[in-house]
Amino acid sequence: MTGKVRLPPLRLRLAGLAGITAGLVSSCGGSGPVTITGVPTPTGGDQTACAAFVAALPDSLGEGLDRRDVSPPVATAAAFGSAPAVVTCGASGVGAAYQRTSVLSEIDDVGWFTEDLGDLMRYSTPTRSPQVVLTLPADRQAFEVLVALGPAVRAHTRPTVG
Repeated sequence: MTGKVRLPPLRLRLAGLAGITAGLVSSCGGSGPVTITGVPTPTGGDQTACAAFVAALPDSLGEGLDRRDVSPPVATAAAFGSAPAVVTCGASGVGAAYQRTSVLSEIDDVGWFTEDLGDLMRYSTPTRSPQVVLTLPADRQAFEVLVALGPAVRAHTRPTVG
């Protein structure tokens, strides 16, 4: 079963200017393929790192979050579970609400910036490159998901601040 659901756009701050990337996902609950639009398109080494990151993601991010097919396949994104949870790699800039003084939740040596989007939560790694973004239903406990993402994030992204 395939349907359409639209995630809010990731608002980015680029060199002091506000920019917007496209929305991310289409799929209702179910087990069919997920169509993700507006996926970041990093270049050069970031493209290679993102493809390796997505390939290294586990088959599951926790109970009810098994990996799903993405159609058409993209090298910089993955989907998990029926809601679905979406992971992308390679976003440029940082979330509009992020400030250098923002508090990050550090889980297994990865700092995550959290944004409440109402019925969704977005977690991003603004102090790593290439940047990883997880969009998760707000009613889903994030800790186990962020722990499951940690090994791939640490292996395929690099810290950008000391």
